[in-house]
This record gives sequence, C-alpha cells and structure tokens, in this order.
Amino acid sequence: MTPSPLRWFPGLVLALCAAATPVHAQGIDCRKPSGAVARTVCGNADLRARDEQLAEAFGTLSAYTQRTDRDALQQAQTAWLAERDRGCDDKAKAKACTALYEKRSEDVAAQSQAAQKRLAAVAAGIAKDPKAAAAALQRYDGAAAKAWLIYLYHTGTVTVPDKDAEIARLARDILERDLGNDRELLEEMRTIGDVAKADTAGVLLFLRHVLSTTELDAPCFLFAKHGLPAFEAFGPFWGTSRDDTPDLCQDVRSVYDLPEWKKLAALMEPTAGPGSETTIRHAYDRQLAIDTLQASMAPGTLLETPHSLEGKKAAEARDKAVAAFRGWKDYQLWPEAQHKAAVAALPSAIAATSRLYQDNFKLPAKTAELAARAAADRFIAGRMALLAAEEMTDDE
Repeated sequence: MTPSPLRWFPGLVLALCAAATPVHAQGIDCRKPSGAVARTVCGNADLRARDEQLAEAFGTLSAYTQRTDRDALQQAQTAWLAERDRGCDDKAKAKACTALYEKRSEDVAAQSQAAQKRLAAVAAGIAKDPKAAAAALQRYDGAAAKAWLIYLYHTGTVTVPDKDAEIARLARDILERDLGNDRELLEEMRTIGDVAKADTAGVLLFLRHVLSTTELDAPCFLFAKHGLPAFEAFGPFWGTSRDDTPDLCQDVRSVYDLPEWKKLAALMEPTAGPGSETTIRHAYDRQLAIDTLQASMAPGTLLETPHSLEGKKAAEARDKAVAAFRGWKDYQLWPEAQHKAAVAALPSAIAATSRLYQDNFKLPAKTAELAARAAADRFIAGRMALLAAEEMTDDE
C-alpha cells in the first residue's frame, strides 16, 4: 500500500503557475439593489438567503471543477441567470422565483458532490501514480487540491522547482483566499507556521484541516505510509463537531469485528446509555474511530510513544478510562455481573487479536501480544470514556 516515490520529468509544465481565477456565481448585491430582479430578491428574506447560498455553493463547485471544464460551467450558470431574470422580475413572482432557486441549488449541489468524488479519486490515486495525480491536481484551483500538492511537494513524492517557494505560495492562497472566512480554522492553521519548513506531522495536520472543510476523506495510504504521525494528525483536535471531518478511510476491515470483541462489546453495551456533553462525545467518537483504524491497519504503531500534544492527551485519557474499567464500582450504572463478564471475556479477545497480528501482520509473538493488549486498551477506552468522562474530568 505504500507508494514508491516518483519524480516529475523536467519538462512538465506547472499548470498552477498560470492558475486561472475560479468562476463564481453572480450573487445580487443587496446593499444597493438595482433593477426589478434585485428588488424582488432583496425584498424577500428567503430569496435573499437563497441567492447568497447559491453564490457560495457555485463558488465551491468551481473549486472542485478542473479549469478545462470551467467554460461549460460558466455557460450553464449564465443560462440560468437569464432564466432567473425572466422569472424574478416582479415581486408577484416570488413563489416561481423561489422554485427556480430551489432547482438550481439542487443541481449545483449534485454537481458539486460528483466533482468532489472525482477529486477524491485523484487524491486516492496518489498511492499508485503520484506524478499523474499531481498533474491532475494542478488543473484545480480549490484549497483541497492545493493542500494535496503541498503534501506531494513537501514529502518529496513529486519534485518541483523552488519547492519551498511553491509550497509557500499554495499555503498563502489557501489561508488568504480559499479559507478566508473561517477565522477559527485559520488561527489554528497559522500556528503550524511556515508549512514549507514544517515536519511531516505539521503538513499532515495542515492537510487534515483543509480536508475538514470538504466532503473528501483521508485516504488509507496516508496512514499506511506515515503511521503514527498520520493517526495523530487525523485524530480528535477540536473537541467539537469539527472532529467529525474529514471522514477516515473505509477500506480496512476492523480488528474489532472479531467475534471475541463483539461479545465484549455486547457486555459493555450499558456503558453506551448515559449521554455526555456533545463536545466530549465528538472527541471520543473521533478517537474511537482513529483507534479502530490504527489497531486494524498498523498495529505496530500502537506501541509507539505519542508524538503530538493531542496524542499525549489521548494516551492520558485512555489510561484513566482503562483504570475506570478495571476498578468499576458503580453497579447501578453498569451491573456487576456484566462488568465481571466483560473482564473475564477480555483475555480471549486479546488472544484472538494476538493471533491475527501474527498471521496477518507477521508480528513476532511477543510484539503481537503487546500490540493486542494496546488494542484492548483502546477498545475499552473508546467505550468507557463517555461514561467515565465526568469522573476523569474531576481528577484533572
């Protein structure tokens, strides 16, 4: 799964050097509405919101559209604007005008989803042919394509003249133009510093932040190639709904699908009942997802010392959750019989996982056992964390 580094041939022209300006929908300026259409739209709160949303959605579609397809995109938008101008030239036509906006918004959303899938396929193709992927990415102007190019250039997977300057230019475009309205995100991204000088972990975090603004996922090859730095970069960071994105790769079978883990999960089901703070739940859900991917894809990395501050915090929280599991006394919340049955079932799950690690990952027996125990800690922590969140918070 690990891609072999390939280099561009010298004559390849950098399409980004002649980057075209993305096309945008012509939203109506309601600060100074001029003409019958503007008066109709700006005089109706719903239509005004729809116009603003459509302009933003069309800009997003443009970012996920290759430059070679921009003319057709703009022609379709121009044709719709003409239709809108005919259907919204009188306030009495507000209902029909709304229908026009609804239909166009649906069409743009569908096109945008399809365009993002095409871009996601390009990114996934980096593992197989990074040179071809880079050439395709250069035909886009959006933040995601630029972030992937930064990743390719920084890691040396693809070479480019004046690498540091090109990375700096792409990062500047992302921060100053593409993500200019997301102040919270920009603030965190700028703490990474000069992306060209950052380590791989920093570049992966930069990529993660950009992908979190899209519907694109984090491909499996990132984790296969970079191991722990990738798992940490794509783990919980915000403690809010931001942690829900980007989606993690789905093409890996979970080690926790083993019957022994399913039996244990059923015994721990009562711990899923009590609700915790929404922000806490987002963080723990994300950690559980990244732990599952790590234990299923790269078990050897479970034994590595955390690199990042977030990774260290996750390890501390995991230790507290496992301790809460082993010393559980609140039997009203989780009945004693089920807790004892869970404790008794754990060795079988660890043994099954150790065998799997030896057979599928060729880990030595001792290493496989240690990795299986680490996987068990993550499994337990992922299901105990929400239940023990209040107790662990009090201890801090």
